[in-house]
Amino acid sequence: MNDILSYKILQQIEAYEEIFDIVRIVEPITKKIIKYKDGKIIEDSILCYSGVLDNKECSNCIGLETLTNQKTLMKIQHVGDKMLLVFTSLIKGSNGNLVLELIKDITEGLVIETVYRSQEHELQNIVQDLNTLIMKDPLTNLYNRRYMDRMLPHEISKCNAKHPLSIAMLDIDHFKTINDTYGHNVGDIAIKTVGAILLNSIRNETDWAARYGGEEFLICLPNTNNEKAYKALERIRKTIEKTVIRFEDKKINITASFGLSTIDSNEFAVNDLFKYVDNKLYQAKEQGRNRVIK
Repeated sequence: MNDILSYKILQQIEAYEEIFDIVRIVEPITKKIIKYKDGKIIEDSILCYSGVLDNKECSNCIGLETLTNQKTLMKIQHVGDKMLLVFTSLIKGSNGNLVLELIKDITEGLVIETVYRSQEHELQNIVQDLNTLIMKDPLTNLYNRRYMDRMLPHEISKCNAKHPLSIAMLDIDHFKTINDTYGHNVGDIAIKTVGAILLNSIRNETDWAARYGGEEFLICLPNTNNEKAYKALERIRKTIEKTVIRFEDKKINITASFGLSTIDSNEFAVNDLFKYVDNKLYQAKEQGRNRVIK
């Protein structure tokens, strides 16, 4: 089962754990499960998720139904005096299909936004919906602060001399002037435009970007040294510089300032890394904006 746990899936599992009480990958037929805790993969056997509470098997196995019918499913399951919300979704692996189980105790009230859908809803869309609810910024579709706070320590923990980690902070230059001159709708367009550029400019399998807040963004470049990161950020900066926002009869140019910091040790604290990169961003602004300072 281990080969199913790609880097992307591990990222999702870690983010889901912020919301759900039980997150695991299941082989419903063989009754085997994989859990990912504290950076370790744990294999185990159990009848079903209800066995976590009362050691009994459900009469209607939602995981088995997902595996058989290749559909993403959701149900509310009563287990003793508990009420569980259960999502199951198919994961296609190189050695066969597995099931992702996301389980939340909602005895005291449902805390996850409900997403209504038709019966024809594609199975992968519910996973995208969950990602949106849990990890994504709704304006830009970049990752949000929850994801960033969860993943940065994980990225730092993997960092070493052979696998440096580069982090960049950027913000849109003169953003307040854009809002004051053209209105907040244009400000939102500028934020969305930069978000789209970031999504189209990073390596999908390793890099990620998040909206830090307002007009500020973070870019995470694992296994990337300072020089390579600088070149990548320069390409992004130039793309933003060439971008024109059209609003009514106006053409609005935007630019962004970048601060870059690269580390090669897992002994750095997140707050210290933020201080380094924020200082570089401050230097970029002081030196005239629309530049990358490394």
